Amino acid sequence: MTALDIISALAGIAPGSALAALREQRPEAAQHAQGSYTALFDPATPVGLAPLERFAIALRVASIHAAPEAAEHYRTRLLSTGADAVTLDAAASTTGSIAGLSARLAAILAHVDMVSTHPIDATPDDLQKLAGAGLATVEIVQLSQIVAYTSFQVRVIRTLQLLGGGSGSVTAAQPVVEMPAASLPVATIIRPPAGSLKSPTVFTRQKLAWTPWLVGVDPAEATPAQRVALEKRKGNVPYFRLLATDVDVLEERTATDLGIFYTHGGAPRAERELAAGATSRLNGCIYCASQHARVAAQLSKREGDVDRLLDQGIDSLPALELGDRWEAEVGFAVELSRTPATATAEQVARLRAVGLSDLEILDIGQAAAFFSWANRLMLTLGEPYFPDAPA
Repeated sequence: MTALDIISALAGIAPGSALAALREQRPEAAQHAQGSYTALFDPATPVGLAPLERFAIALRVASIHAAPEAAEHYRTRLLSTGADAVTLDAAASTTGSIAGLSARLAAILAHVDMVSTHPIDATPDDLQKLAGAGLATVEIVQLSQIVAYTSFQVRVIRTLQLLGGGSGSVTAAQPVVEMPAASLPVATIIRPPAGSLKSPTVFTRQKLAWTPWLVGVDPAEATPAQRVALEKRKGNVPYFRLLATDVDVLEERTATDLGIFYTHGGAPRAERELAAGATSRLNGCIYCASQHARVAAQLSKREGDVDRLLDQGIDSLPALELGDRWEAEVGFAVELSRTPATATAEQVARLRAVGLSDLEILDIGQAAAFFSWANRLMLTLGEPYFPDAPA
């Protein structure tokens, strides 16, 4: 287990407690969730967004999600950057306040609101506004990652609190890494020609492709670290080439994914994929839903149940006739994925009543939380299409 674990600290997990022992059964997920935090907020190679911007983004996300422990943590870190009262108040606002801010920070926080609450509405125009405020491609990717990571983080905290009843304790602020001012080219926004993509309009288990609205890393011009990261990934697809603009975050995020979905014991893989699919259905991410509903169906051999979830949605779970265990898991994943999260102790009790262990519940919660991260990237940085059409 990593020595520093912000999520455990904010969830109020006491060292040596039963909940600490539970979290230690998923050391990879904990280690790389912390690694993602470090790469985003205390990067070894600072470039892109300034510390004040990073912590203002995270504070805004935590406030929108009604996550008091995380909000206080990020407020403390934002304060340590020398932020003034106007910035602190705006970053903590849940009403869209951007009054008194620079044009750049106002554009950033307005984008945070959209990505946090209704990422399905994103278009290339939203990225164009950020470019108009002077943001480079790597900064837009970092902004998206911070919003998405914090959305993940607060949901893991909520899962742990519901499992253990912790009230949370705020960690002390870490030292701020001063990031040198860099001259970065303003982002170039890609607008696919009208009608050039065969875009899906309904949820499906068919295989889809995805195209970005920003120019990612050109493998011929990649740094050694970027080249190594891309060579690890099958197909070297545009999604990874875009996220590789901040390669340290990409590496830690990928390792977090593996630690949540591919570890032994706990919830069956099909049920973790089901939670991912249900979260994606709620958030409107057709691409992610297609990928993970397909895997859930293949592994469980319950294609009809998965198709009803995709076709009918999650508004009336009993009507889907998923059975007690799947209905409880989907219900928990969906309520955890709302903004703010509405998952309850009663739902955890129901999961236990239908036979899930606490490790299985943690797996379902972390799978849903991770797709609160993944959906916000896929929906706001590009769009899906059927691969038999040109990209």
